[in-house]
Amino acid sequence: MREFAVFWGCTIPARFPQIEKATRLVFDDLGATVHELAGHTCCPEGTLVKANDESAFYTAAARNLAIVERAGLDVVTPCNGCYSTFKEASSHLTAAWREREAINARLAAEELRYDARTQVVHFAEWLADHVGAGTLGSKVTNPLWGMRVAVHYGCHLLRPQPAVRWDDPLNPTKVEELVASLGAKVVDYPSKMQCCGGALDRVGERDSSLAFARRKLGDLMREEVDALVVVCPSCFQQFDLNQAALQRANEDVNVPVLYLSELIALAYGHTPEEVGLGMHRVGVEPFLEKWGVRAADKARLAEHFDVSLLGTCFACGACKDDCPVCKIDTSFQPTEIIGELIRGDLDAVIARGDLWKCLECYTCQELCHSRIGMAETFRTLKELAMEADAGPESVSAAYAEFLRTGALGKPRESARKKLGLDPLPEGGGDAVARLLTTSEE
Repeated sequence: MREFAVFWGCTIPARFPQIEKATRLVFDDLGATVHELAGHTCCPEGTLVKANDESAFYTAAARNLAIVERAGLDVVTPCNGCYSTFKEASSHLTAAWREREAINARLAAEELRYDARTQVVHFAEWLADHVGAGTLGSKVTNPLWGMRVAVHYGCHLLRPQPAVRWDDPLNPTKVEELVASLGAKVVDYPSKMQCCGGALDRVGERDSSLAFARRKLGDLMREEVDALVVVCPSCFQQFDLNQAALQRANEDVNVPVLYLSELIALAYGHTPEEVGLGMHRVGVEPFLEKWGVRAADKARLAEHFDVSLLGTCFACGACKDDCPVCKIDTSFQPTEIIGELIRGDLDAVIARGDLWKCLECYTCQELCHSRIGMAETFRTLKELAMEADAGPESVSAAYAEFLRTGALGKPRESARKKLGLDPLPEGGGDAVARLLTTSEE
C-alpha cells in the first residue's frame, strides 16, 4: 500500500503542525504517494458529537469516507480519534445497511455514496503492516542506539474490537517493534496500557485529566526513559501540553514527548529544526543531547567491540544463569555488564573491576545459539583495564615478571628429582625476555 488518501483530522493541522510535517517527511522517505482530498471535515469526534446525535456522527463520518471512496483510494490517518471514528462507522454501517442507505439518500445531494469499501488504516498500522519494521529500520541513518524509549498506544488505536483489530488490544507489540527498528531500547512501564485521560479535559474534569498525566509521567521517570513516543495527537496534547502545565505548577515532571513520525524523521537524518521540534511545550533538548552523547559512546565502543553483537547478546540474555561464577557469586552478572557497556558506561565497568571474575571458561560461548558468548568481550575489557592501570596488582606483577624473565614460573627440579624425572631442557625464558624488550624498544 504505497498510494492512498491521507486524513489529517482537525487537531494535527490546527494545533500540532510539526506532527503533520514529520509525517509528510516520513511518507516521502518511504516512497508513498499521498493524496489530500477536498471536502473533508471533522471526522467527527465521538464524545462531543455522538453523545448529542448518533445519526449526525455516522452521517459526517460516512461523508468523509465517501469522498475517499469516490477517489478510488484507501485512507491513512495519523490520528487515533479519526481512526476510531472511521473504523466504528465502517463496522456499524456495514452491518446496519438500512441506516447506511438512509445516510446515502442524504449524501446523494452531493453526488456522494458510501458503500463501506474503503480500507481505513492508522499511520502506525501502515508502518507495521504495510511497510514493515525491517524496511523501516533499513533506512535509518542516525540510529537511536542506547536511547531508552517508552511507547503509549492510546485507547482508540487498539479498541474496541471487532471494529478495530490490528494488534492485541491488551498486550500490543507492533509500535514497540517499529521503535526498536530505529535502534532504540524499548522500555516497559506499569501504566503503559492506561488511557492518557485527555478526554476528561473535554468534559470539564481538568483535575482528573492532570492526575492521569501525572501518574504515567511518574512511572516513566522512575523507569528513566529518555522519551515517550505517542501515535495520537490527543495523547500528545495530554503528555506535552498538560505536562507543561504541571511544570508551571512546579511539579517535578520532565519527559520529552515525540510523535512516532518525529522519532522516525530524526532517525532518518532530518534535523530538529526541519521537523519543527521547537514547537513542543516540553523541550526535547535533553533527549537530543543524550542522543548525541550516546552516538559518541557508540563510536568509542566500536573501537574495541562489535557493537551490533553486544546489542544482540544483551537483548538475548539466555545464558545469564549458566555462568559458573554466577552460581557461586550472585553479585557477578555478566549480562548486566554488557548492558552497562551499551549504556555508555565503559569507564565505570573498567574501574569497578568485577569484570575480572570472568574465568574465560567459554561456557557461555558453547551454549550461545548465536555463537557469540561473552568471554571475548571480557578478554577485551581486561586488556582495556590493564591499559588504564585499573587491573589487579597480581596481574600487573605477573606480567612484569614475565617481561623480566620471559616466564611466569620455573620448574621445581628438586620435586621432580624425587619422582625420578630427568631435568628438563634449558628453557627459553631469557630469549623471550630479550625479544619482548626489543619489541618494546
